[in-house]
Amino acid sequence: MINEVKVWNRGPHEYREEFKGEKIKIKPGGYVEMDYYEAEQFLGTFRPIFKDKSDRQDKRSYKCLEIDPDDKKRYLDHANNNTGVEKAFVCHMCSKEFLTKKGLLRHIKSKHAQDMVDEEARDELLDNEDIGEEDDET
Repeated sequence: MINEVKVWNRGPHEYREEFKGEKIKIKPGGYVEMDYYEAEQFLGTFRPIFKDKSDRQDKRSYKCLEIDPDDKKRYLDHANNNTGVEKAFVCHMCSKEFLTKKGLLRHIKSKHAQDMVDEEARDELLDNEDIGEEDDET
């Protein structure tokens, strides 16, 4: 399927994480297949840092993952051929696509600002009058 991409574990340890209620395990040098936008969201999630006995980050908690470059290129080429326009800005909360950064920021300001954890960034976004209200720029 054209939307499916491989997410490779480039680290030396098995990678384990629960993502959207599903337990994902990737052996070193192995991969899992998932939808492109799911993969993008998966790579962007953060999890707690695990420490070893010396109070240093345990190397097994490193997230050494990447989307297979050939799969990503194939998917983006297919998506661009179907629409004729590259939609380079994606909302990580709802996966809605935008043609411009300003369109994405308008969307975040009107739909997701209340969910932002970084209060300083949220206040800066809400105070920015150049962004204005959301228009349909998908």
